[in-house]
Amino acid sequence: MGLEEKFNINLNQNLWGLVVTYAALGIAEHWNLRRLLCLSLIAAVAMTVSVLFTVTFYTWKYCRSKLGN
Repeated sequence: MGLEEKFNINLNQNLWGLVVTYAALGIAEHWNLRRLLCLSLIAAVAMTVSVLFTVTFYTWKYCRSKLGN
């Protein structure tokens, strides 16, 4: 069993980006890295907005298909 088979987690690219940026925020806070904190904060906000728009669109599309409109 290869490494890819062990970690076969199905997340879309928005969620992977969110995980990475939140991890970078944690690392920046832990080691008091101000530049990384600024960059990861900007990226985390952008990724959070992206995930929110994606979830909203998919929910809207799903509800619309279930209601038949």
